[in-house]
Amino acid sequence: MLILTENYLAGKRFAKETETIRLQEYYMLCSAKQAEAMLREGNLPPSGILNYRLGDVVFQKQAVSGSLEEVTFNLKLDSGEKALGIGQYDKESGAMLRWREKN
Repeated sequence: MLILTENYLAGKRFAKETETIRLQEYYMLCSAKQAEAMLREGNLPPSGILNYRLGDVVFQKQAVSGSLEEVTFNLKLDSGEKALGIGQYDKESGAMLRWREKN
């Protein structure tokens, strides 16, 4: 009985961790897509906050070169988890060229 209980609890923990990771990935993807669209239109401010139901993403934009801009995304979920993502946007192609995440 004890082994079954431990297996059940381990499964619940794993499911919760998986849910949190997927939520982080989803919010980062949404933020990157939204920032990309705003950059394409020329409407992305130098910094700001994107609010989501279960957390917030704070972003900062900076120019790397004449045709390349870098946007840093700091995600903080209401449950306390944090993640950092960095996207590089090419003005000539109008798209994010590179994406990195640090957890």
